[in-house]
Parts: sequence; C-alpha cells; structure tokens
Amino acid sequence: VLVRLPEGVEIDYVAGQSGQFEAPKYGKIKEATQRAYSFSSDPQDKEHLEFLIRLVPGGIVTTYVHEHLKEGEKINIVAPVGDFHVRDTDAAMICVAGGSGMAPFKSIFNEMIHNGTIETREIWYFFGARTTKDLFYLDWLADLEKKYPKFHFIAALSEPQEGDGWKGETGLITDVMDKYLKADNLKDAQKEGYLCGSPGMLDACMVVMRNNGMEEENIFFDKFA
Repeated sequence: VLVRLPEGVEIDYVAGQSGQFEAPKYGKIKEATQRAYSFSSDPQDKEHLEFLIRLVPGGIVTTYVHEHLKEGEKINIVAPVGDFHVRDTDAAMICVAGGSGMAPFKSIFNEMIHNGTIETREIWYFFGARTTKDLFYLDWLADLEKKYPKFHFIAALSEPQEGDGWKGETGLITDVMDKYLKADNLKDAQKEGYLCGSPGMLDACMVVMRNNGMEEENIFFDKFA
C-alpha cells in the first residue's frame, strides 16, 4: 500500500519503525480502528509511505485495506511509532522474517544502501515461507547479493511443492538458520539478531540464537500482535 503524504508534510522516521494505519468505520465495524504496520518504504522518500499488509481473516484493518480501500482515498496514519531499528555496531546482522515481516527489512536495507553500511557490515537475511507462492522481492534481493558481497539472502521453504523447481533451502527457517550459525564463518563472529514476524516464529528463532551463543540483549525484534 503506497500512501502519498499531503503537500508540505514530512515524516522523519528510522528504518524499522511503524505507522498506525487507521481504518474508518465500515460495514459492521462501528468505529475507527488503528493497527501498527512496519514501513517498507525507503526513508529517503519524503513524499510517500509504503506498507506491506497481508489479509488476516477477520482482521478489521486488513479487511478494510484489501476489500474497501480505494485508490485516491484519504486515510489517517499516526507515525512514527516503535523502536525497532539497526544498532550502530560492526556486528554481523542475523535477520529473520516471514510473510509481511519483509516490510521493515526492505526499509532497513534501503537505508543501509544510502548510508553505505551495506558495504561494510555482514548481513545474513533468512526468510521463511511455505511454498514459492509465498516468496516475493526475489529479484531485488538477488540484485543486492550480486552488488554487495557482504549481503547474503537465504530463503527456505517448509512445504516445497513438486514441480515448482525450488533449488534453495528447505525445512523450518529456524533449522536453516541454526545450520548457518554453526558454520565456521559465523560461529565465532560477533552477531546481532533482528527479527520480524509472528510470535511463534520469533520465539523459536530466539531460542536458536541463544543456543548459538548470541546474547539476549543483542537480539532485537518486531513481534506481530
């Protein structure tokens, strides 16, 4: 969802932060309702905000966005909110997401391109999905890998389908990440964790990270409600 800001209005935010997206009353929903969604937009773009909003069955705001929101309609957004952001260190970034958890990382990687840290900092981005239909932005992420030697993208499918031609990692993203964390190039490296997704996935990832020697205070997350 791409939102154009009113003329003369700028919102300064840090990549990783969110906006409270408001759905007005509609149908059986009798009052305006807000939900927080991570910005997927490039912070350098001062004219727009972008969100990746997945339809959640029964979700008040997601149903409004997918079934009622029309191009050109005016909406209310309270922003910025949240404190998810990249820390200014040299530690390798172990990033994990699934589904619309892609949003803050799209913003974060664009910000890192602008400030140059994508060239100096090791980034390992693990993305978990069920099938190839649940993957997106693959061309963009492949381009980042080609252009920036320290950027690594690892997608894993938990339920690859016969005939879809998938040649990447398979299994739960936690198991795939665990394998990489135990590899020689990451085992002894200073690391920080950055996670965005469902509570169950994030909790499982944090267990794997802790079991691989990552300190609790160096694991940062944006957990879906």
